[in-house]
Amino acid sequence: MRALLRRLAALPVLFGLVAGTASAQDPPTPDVFHQFVAIGSLLCTEAPSRDCLDHGWQFADANGDGHLDLAELQAVRSGFLDWSGNMQDSLSGKQRTVLHLSRGLARIAPLSSVFSLYDTDGDGRLSKEELTADVQLDERPMAQVLMDREATDWAAIRGRLGRAATLLQLLGAPE
Repeated sequence: MRALLRRLAALPVLFGLVAGTASAQDPPTPDVFHQFVAIGSLLCTEAPSRDCLDHGWQFADANGDGHLDLAELQAVRSGFLDWSGNMQDSLSGKQRTVLHLSRGLARIAPLSSVFSLYDTDGDGRLSKEELTADVQLDERPMAQVLMDREATDWAAIRGRLGRAATLLQLLGAPE
């Protein structure tokens, strides 16, 4: 199973979703975002949490420099909003509600402020270590790590998100 998941993680390369395929300001198209989500859904619920992070990182790091900048994160947010807007009609009521709350969080989270709170060295780029400062990745799937209060510092995450953190609880984040 793990070998299959690692092969799936490489699929974005085949679809042209990785570094160098677009500028950081260009949001991924809904089709490209859909491929990313389809693969990520499996990785983040079945594979080790580091594989999930690597999948998302590879997708978001449009310029391939190994770091994320604010423009890259804004492009991913824009791509998510476009994709999720197209998905509304194809989902069940509960899925639609979760997606609606996620869209709300993406819209109101002050991305530049949150970015600067995670950019602890102030270089204008996020490393994987900075982004995961509040999460201890391990061999468990990301979904399990995020629900483990010992592995995820939800109080710190809420502090970084400010008022937008209220939506995290509606999405099922532990208190």
